[in-house]
Amino acid sequence: MFELRYKELSSAPVSSPLRFIFAACKGYRRFFVSEVFYGFFNSLFKILVPVIFSAMIEYFSHISPAEFSWRRALMYLGGILGVFLLTNGLRFFREMANESWRNMIAWRVQEYALTYAAGHSAAYLKEQKSGQLAQRIFALSTSCYRQMLSFSRISSCFWLIVLTLFFIGRASFWFLVPIMGFGLLSVLLSIKISRRTTELNKTCAEEQAKFGGEVVDALSNILLIKMFGQERQENAKLQKDMECANNAEIYAVKSQLILNGLQAGVIMMFKICGIFLALYLWKNGVVSVADVVLVLLLLEDVLKYFERFLYDVTLLRTNLGKLDDSLKFLRVPHEIVNAPNAQPLKLRKGKIEFRDVSFGYTAQKKIFNRFSLTIESGEKIGIVGRSGSGKSTLINLLQRNYDISDGEILIDGQNISQVTLHSLRQALAVMAQDSQLFHRTIRKNIAFGSPEASERQIYAAAKKAYADGFIKEAPHGYLTITGERGVKLSGGQRQRIAVARTLLKKAPILILDEATSALDNETENEVMAAISELMKNRTVIAIAHRLSTLKEMDRIIVLDKGKIVEEGTPQTLLDKQGKFAKLWKLQQA
Repeated sequence: MFELRYKELSSAPVSSPLRFIFAACKGYRRFFVSEVFYGFFNSLFKILVPVIFSAMIEYFSHISPAEFSWRRALMYLGGILGVFLLTNGLRFFREMANESWRNMIAWRVQEYALTYAAGHSAAYLKEQKSGQLAQRIFALSTSCYRQMLSFSRISSCFWLIVLTLFFIGRASFWFLVPIMGFGLLSVLLSIKISRRTTELNKTCAEEQAKFGGEVVDALSNILLIKMFGQERQENAKLQKDMECANNAEIYAVKSQLILNGLQAGVIMMFKICGIFLALYLWKNGVVSVADVVLVLLLLEDVLKYFERFLYDVTLLRTNLGKLDDSLKFLRVPHEIVNAPNAQPLKLRKGKIEFRDVSFGYTAQKKIFNRFSLTIESGEKIGIVGRSGSGKSTLINLLQRNYDISDGEILIDGQNISQVTLHSLRQALAVMAQDSQLFHRTIRKNIAFGSPEASERQIYAAAKKAYADGFIKEAPHGYLTITGERGVKLSGGQRQRIAVARTLLKKAPILILDEATSALDNETENEVMAAISELMKNRTVIAIAHRLSTLKEMDRIIVLDKGKIVEEGTPQTLLDKQGKFAKLWKLQQA
């Protein structure tokens, strides 16, 4: 879904934060143009207030009380009120429009980042801390939003400064030169110091992301921590990480405060010199009282605008450091991608072939070397072997969680490396030892694989999975929240919900990866009854340490060091008295 809506981000240059933001704004750049015009007129109306006030002072300073006109006074006051209303009305509509497009761009960046992260291979995701990755995704959208907000503020300040200098220059050119000199000095000073601030904020973002990852890791394993009585050790570890993040933030804030102090000092000198110059020029008759009033009013404003402009420029550079850190995971290319011109998988029967497959997690050590295996449509295969024999690797290769170095894996004659990843994974239903559930209702967890399923289909799947009974006894029935990772349910209940979910998916190829190994014997029998329903009319690959769960398999494959050492029906292998029989006897003892 996201690839279509946000396809322009797929080619965004992630090496440059500013260029990435520019790419993210595609389709919304007209708002940047309108922002420039909004900023100009809003600034013009805002500056007209002191201009009208100065004109009023000029008029009344040249008349006597007897010549005073309430009509003229009300005209000036009405002009000030009208400009005030126009300014605030324009600002309201401007902010409403700007907030909308800023949020839209931030959302599209966040959704794209989430999609990109999900597109990484299983190997990459296993190496990452989910909390740290999530924090970077949120920080990316937040930084983009803040950059665009800074742009809006800088645009407004720019026009305010330009228009203020224009009206000051009209009053007296002598005011304009020193003001521009001080302004240029302030900008150069801010840019120089903000470079250091940018680096410190980048470091701060890295430490905060690391700390966030540690917190999520600890929370997700809180029961394990309690089980081993390691609360103090984990608290000490988190405290150390928090101190690192806190120190990095303190250094960044300290740098920012120093910069703000220097800017404030320059601006104060600017103000004192401006007032002194105004008094000097008035004393020598170069400017009038009205000009002095106008310059002093605008001078106070232009100092604020300069200060705000410098602050936003600094903030823009500061956010660049955080944005650069957030872009790190987008710079890591996807390990598993669709081949050029990949076509959807066209399923006919569900036949699977491994042809001369070679694969190893490292180049030095291969798990499979010219491995071949054919699984006919509708055949139920059990795969057994000691740990490290290649069982889990085999099904990972079928799901294309890793790419093989040589050979082919075919489904109905189609090489899985040449079909789209989405269509491949739609054709596979996987049940693992630890059935993962979302922190959602039981109903939503069952319907996850088939969101369009009707209530009737969901209930039917739950009944076939022997889950309907305990679901109805739950506090809110099908609307009961399962808890994070299904923590509120027993292992057998989670597995039966997983069976119901897989039944609804109706994928023609079923993979069972130690689906009952974590259950007690009684619960295992109940879940196996549900799995028997699940296996009907599907091609099945089942991995099990409990060999008794493979009695219904058509064929057993015994792996050892990536090679098939035995194969046949369960009874044939038992009669053969080979490796399978030996493993069977060990479990019966």
